[in-house]
Amino acid sequence: MLKKLSGLWEKSLVYRVFVKQYKRYFIIGALSLIAVDIINIFPPLIIKKALDILSKEADLSKIILLSILFLLLSFFQAVCRYLWRMNFIGTSFRCDYDIRMKFFGYIETLSGKFFQKYKTGDLMSRATNDIGAVRMAVGPGLLIGLDAIFYFLVIPPIIIYLSPKLSLYTFLLMLLTPLIAYKIKNVIDKRFHSVQEQFSRISEKVQENASGIRIVKSFNMSQQENTAMEGLCKSFMQKNLALATPQSLLAPVFEFITYMGIVLLLFVGGRMVIEGAITLGTLVAFQRYISMMVWPMTASGWCLSLMQRGVASMKRIDEVMAESPEIIVKHAGKQQKPLRGKIEFRDMHFRYHSQQEWILKGINVQISAGQRVAIVGPIGCGKSTLVSLIPRILPMVDGKLFIDGTDINELDIKSLRRNIGFVPQDTFLFSEKIADNILFGGEVRAGNDRALKFARMAAVNKEIQSLPAQFDSYLGERGINLSGGQKQRITIARALAINPTIIILDDCLSAVDAGIEGEIMKNIQKDFPGRTLLAVTHRLPAVRDFDMILVLQNGMIVEKGKHEQLMSLNGLYTSLYTKEALEERLG
Repeated sequence: MLKKLSGLWEKSLVYRVFVKQYKRYFIIGALSLIAVDIINIFPPLIIKKALDILSKEADLSKIILLSILFLLLSFFQAVCRYLWRMNFIGTSFRCDYDIRMKFFGYIETLSGKFFQKYKTGDLMSRATNDIGAVRMAVGPGLLIGLDAIFYFLVIPPIIIYLSPKLSLYTFLLMLLTPLIAYKIKNVIDKRFHSVQEQFSRISEKVQENASGIRIVKSFNMSQQENTAMEGLCKSFMQKNLALATPQSLLAPVFEFITYMGIVLLLFVGGRMVIEGAITLGTLVAFQRYISMMVWPMTASGWCLSLMQRGVASMKRIDEVMAESPEIIVKHAGKQQKPLRGKIEFRDMHFRYHSQQEWILKGINVQISAGQRVAIVGPIGCGKSTLVSLIPRILPMVDGKLFIDGTDINELDIKSLRRNIGFVPQDTFLFSEKIADNILFGGEVRAGNDRALKFARMAAVNKEIQSLPAQFDSYLGERGINLSGGQKQRITIARALAINPTIIILDDCLSAVDAGIEGEIMKNIQKDFPGRTLLAVTHRLPAVRDFDMILVLQNGMIVEKGKHEQLMSLNGLYTSLYTKEALEERLG
């Protein structure tokens, strides 16, 4: 039995979040709270004693002594009250910090498949609203729960001592409390979970509209989006009102039960005073103690509500934390020396889901260190998937990938990524200074001179220097105040700023003209000699002088070689190149 109770305690929200990590604060807070509550027991007894003295002896010296005792107890109680506030409420913010950082750090380790399952708005809701609900549970919820438990354990024996007969009448009504609490708590849990899910939907809608505001305005869909948002908010309001019903009932019902006990006390207790069964002081003390029970009765309802909300929110957080990373990270692996840049795929197969068809099928290719390799082919043939395997953005599914002769799974992932400058198709910029965006992966404090160096390599320095604040210019969300081409080139500068051994450009120059693309390629070759360069592109004339061109179709390498060799085959590459060259001449 004790083992089972111990197991339940260790699984509880309070233990996991608060006690396990901050046992010392919990003990100090609990002792301070108990001291406050013990002191709170004495004033009614002091008042009882004073009334009995006044009704019999009327000894002023004794009244003065009781008054001094009352003041001393009040002062000590104030000190202890400060201590429990700091150790319970203050520590709840530490718990909030711990959960938030752990949650954020964990989702940073998860791969793209996870972010397909959970939308950004939903994750934002869990990282803010749900963690806040957990903090309220282990802070105010724990505090008032312990407070209520103390009063429930201490006051009944005292009032039984004062008058067993009178206490019997009072407790008959209080037996209703646990039954009501049990019935309501399950309703609160279910309805609060529904509220949190609806809040996630609202967060998703706001995030999508803020990110896609240009699309919303260009299609003149503002009214329709407002209508959709109105529907979500009305549903959220209705769910909150449904939750408010059981939550609002708890305190009034518990208070009503307590006040009924006080009314019963006046009838029964008053008669007992008249009959001489108890003194007037005893009746007043009894009434004060019954009045004290109003707080624990109210607090138990409030605590129950906060705890149920915290438990429901913790379930949503645990749901995310239970997701397993697809990529197993190894640190301090075999490879500690700087990478040279040799890449080898051996019988590589890849698919995103087990039920899906293979995206890559039997890829076998060796890329020497320092080679410039172009990867071309029709849309959807697996080009981006192939290059995303190299920095381990995607997990290995079937096959082998070697860097400098070492299995990529055995490399320290941080060291690997420090050696790879990867520019994906999706040009994402942070809402920070342009210089900070360029130096994001390296020396952020290196200054604008270093940022200028890589901006020149990416052929974007002139546009940046034409801005009023130049490299100190702040960007809007996702760089909304820049053109598509400027954003692409800043992301290239960001990748080059880490001084990579392997440079991967995943079709990231689609928004610039062929002349600028050629300039960037020449700058990389001049300023980064001997670096391995992989470029996914649809502009074949820009890569005609590369050391090797891989032609993909349906997830397989169908042609491989230099430009002249591939043109002589008169195959897929020839067809793609002729079409692209014609479009450039016509354009």
